[in-house]
Amino acid sequence: MKRGLFRTIDTFLGECARVHEDAGDAFPYLRPDLYRLLGFQPAYEDLPLVTPQGQDLRPN
Repeated sequence: MKRGLFRTIDTFLGECARVHEDAGDAFPYLRPDLYRLLGFQPAYEDLPLVTPQGQDLRPN
């Protein structure tokens, strides 16, 4: 099974999913559309959101 660990914010990708190393070439981060397309579990929306330290998630 391809596993997503959590959602996060990457400075290059924006919001993305951190995936388990078993994901192979997809490791370590996937954009939401690719995460869904490749059939990772759990669903992208069900992943917990973990923000990098020092980043604020308030909309611009």
